[in-house]
Amino acid sequence: MVFRFTPFHSVLLLSLYFAQGFPAGLVAHVLPPVMRENGVPLEYIGFIKLLALPWVLKFIWAPWVDKRNLFGWGQHRGWIVTMIVWSMLMLGGMALISPDHLTPLMIAGFLVLILGLNLGASTQDIATDGLAVKLLPPPLRGWGNALQVGGYKIGMIVCSSLLLMSIDLVGWSASMFGMVVVLAFCLLPILLFGESKTFPDHPQTTEPEVGKPLLLPFQTYLAFLRQPGIFWWIAVLLLFKLPDSLASGMIKPMLVDIGLSLSEIGSITLLSSLVGVAAVFAGGGVYDRLGPRNSLAGLALLQAVSLASISLIAAGGLSMAELLALTMFEQLVDSMSTVALFAVMMHYCREAHEGADYSFQACIQVMFAGVASVLSGVIASFVGYEMLYLLAGAISLLIAAVVVLHFRHSPHSQQEWLRVRQLRLQ
Repeated sequence: MVFRFTPFHSVLLLSLYFAQGFPAGLVAHVLPPVMRENGVPLEYIGFIKLLALPWVLKFIWAPWVDKRNLFGWGQHRGWIVTMIVWSMLMLGGMALISPDHLTPLMIAGFLVLILGLNLGASTQDIATDGLAVKLLPPPLRGWGNALQVGGYKIGMIVCSSLLLMSIDLVGWSASMFGMVVVLAFCLLPILLFGESKTFPDHPQTTEPEVGKPLLLPFQTYLAFLRQPGIFWWIAVLLLFKLPDSLASGMIKPMLVDIGLSLSEIGSITLLSSLVGVAAVFAGGGVYDRLGPRNSLAGLALLQAVSLASISLIAAGGLSMAELLALTMFEQLVDSMSTVALFAVMMHYCREAHEGADYSFQACIQVMFAGVASVLSGVIASFVGYEMLYLLAGAISLLIAAVVVLHFRHSPHSQQEWLRVRQLRLQ
């Protein structure tokens, strides 16, 4: 049976990644100001970031998500539906707790609900990524990952802006129940999707592998690391987004230090974020047209230019239009390069291990980039903003060389993309 990717599948992926971005926007951008406005101590608010740990640790339980077919609905569909409903329940629980009458016990309960929300969304992400890998042929992985990154960003933007305005207009509880309704609409495409009928030839296991189930993650990832050419790919994963993580976190502090007001910084952030959302679809088109090797290497070079050019802002003397152009360019390249990197990650996902393999690669990339983000302030304080951005640009040039070496030693993803593309053109 030959599978065809249709417009319905685009709507499906967009809705699922939007569903993940919506709660993420709540946790990152809505809860901290709402809790602080209602007198919650800063130490409690600081715990919110710790409660995002499921996103970093999801690779631990990802192999079981791949192996368990919930309710017989398909290898991934049962998990996705269950986790979206779980997230709706967590949000409904938050709606019942008024933030203007929080006792220490209620704050603790609130934090437990946030942890549950992150656990549900991150587990849904495992299953959604696995489904996306199965749905997307190599020539369409750029488009598919544009839907992934774009849907997630749109969900975060909608939540962080519209939800905050809604809370002022209709109150906390009504706004949160409205969020539950939005997630319910996100359920419709996955409920209409018949995974077992779409992929009748794919293995649909219902129980973990026999033997020693507790060793399943170790066995799964050891087999993943034995794939041909994996050494160079892990090097690309570790390094590719490191320069951006090193540099992007210091942009807003730098804008404050050069004398911009908070409203000016807010305007720059909004406009550059909108450019970033549009750029993910441009990145998908670039990947699908140029293939893994050319798009990844080319975007590493563009990343070098975009990050090094931010040093011009640190030097001062730029007009607002010039400053906005440079920050928008940085966001454009960041979004496009993220799409290309995620698309190549799909190549290394093995059949029946799609969700686990993709999650493992994502966690490798996020953890190393997170270390760079933590160190960015220390480095900036020692060498200054200008040198920080020039350093990030220089590292990106080295990464372009690592990308070329990767495809020289393991050209499989490029060859697969070319083979399937030629079949589609015939």
